[in-house]
Amino acid sequence: MVVFAGCGKEKSDEEKLKEQVEEAFKDAGLQLDSSAQTDEKPTVESTLMEVNNFVIGDIWNDGLVNISHFAYSGTDSTGNTMDIDFTIQQLGKAMEKKAEYDTYIQGLDSKYDEVKQLWAKVTGEIDTLYKQLQDNPPTAKDEAYEFDTGLYKQYSDAFSKAVGELNQ
Repeated sequence: MVVFAGCGKEKSDEEKLKEQVEEAFKDAGLQLDSSAQTDEKPTVESTLMEVNNFVIGDIWNDGLVNISHFAYSGTDSTGNTMDIDFTIQQLGKAMEKKAEYDTYIQGLDSKYDEVKQLWAKVTGEIDTLYKQLQDNPPTAKDEAYEFDTGLYKQYSDAFSKAVGELNQ
């Protein structure tokens, strides 16, 4: 009796798993190889979605909501210890990226007038809040400190909705 181990066309468990993962990504409409996407130029809609994600993530989640909460409670919005100076510094870096988005959105054609008008409100309110932080940063548990993010939230929600409608 002769046994030919490893010489057949039987796939290893690793190869089978790799194929299953690739098939799952394919079924979900995703690509594993990002190099295949480098030739594609982003659309205005996809760039606006990127801007929207920036406003939600970098400006709101990582910045304004935590700063607002810090002034009231001395912690971030999830109750964790927070370095307010570091948070404001990181928000400053986000402001540089926001300036790039300002230029991009101002250059859009009239098809995007609603988004441009909403962005003007959002970016203006971000500038107002950031200036307040530079001029008068909060201290922990300062009940007299006013950091009103209501207008920002109203404008950014409307911007998010408009961008979402463009991407439907």
